[in-house]
Amino acid sequence: MKEDFLYYYNLYKNDILRFAFSYTKKVSDAEDITQSVFIKLYKNIDNLKDANHIKRWCYKVAINECKNLSLSFWKKKVINIEDDNEYYEKIEKDAEELNEAIDKLSKTERIIIYLYYYEGYKVKEIAEILKKNSSTIQTKLTRARNKLRIILKGDETYEE
Repeated sequence: MKEDFLYYYNLYKNDILRFAFSYTKKVSDAEDITQSVFIKLYKNIDNLKDANHIKRWCYKVAINECKNLSLSFWKKKVINIEDDNEYYEKIEKDAEELNEAIDKLSKTERIIIYLYYYEGYKVKEIAEILKKNSSTIQTKLTRARNKLRIILKGDETYEE
């Protein structure tokens, strides 16, 4: 059994790796898929008939592994840093612009924005912290949002 597995592994590993890479376009994903295919082959080699059947079986498993990878929660939600430097540069630029815009607000508005968005406090909780009325905090929060909207749209003439 082990000799058969090693024979087929050495015979088909490069083919499966190339196929997986052509599907995923990432070496690390292709290597993971290839590994999964051959783990499954090792477990099922006694049930497979001949060399042609094994080759077809390996490709079928590789196709399914590629599809599973592309549909996985991890692939949908995680962004590869190496592949998306442009994305992160845009996020950093946007964050910098937002921080500059927040700096243009009054001290009270900055505090309210910080407590609401960065710390996750509710309006009522911010009112308790600042010892102000909830409606006052809500009004200041709404005004601060509007000012930020104006500043971020590029109206450089905005002054407090």
